[in-house]
Amino acid sequence: MRGAVQSMNKPLTLHVEALREIAGYAHWIPITRGIYKDFLQRNYPGWEWNQIIPVLMKKKIVKVHTKDPDFPLLSQGLYISREIEAVTLWIRNGKTQIAVRRVNQEEIGR
Repeated sequence: MRGAVQSMNKPLTLHVEALREIAGYAHWIPITRGIYKDFLQRNYPGWEWNQIIPVLMKKKIVKVHTKDPDFPLLSQGLYISREIEAVTLWIRNGKTQIAVRRVNQEEIGR
């Protein structure tokens, strides 16, 4: 899987396939049963849900229940821009930073 096991001290690059897999845990069953925590610890040790999906939503990289045709479904009502190839996340001063790699373009920091 792209976006392999990494420590939070290192940048975490997630391609659309990895984001789709993470988004699959955006449902009340994995959330209330803590299944998402096990998944994140196993695949992305040191990273928490709130450092990934909510940050991408705040930056409008991921949208909820959009009808925008340029945002295909990831999973569980979460959509991502068709232009996104991957995102790289890292923590600086306690905040998640993001760089976006667009299809056929260079990486752009946000």
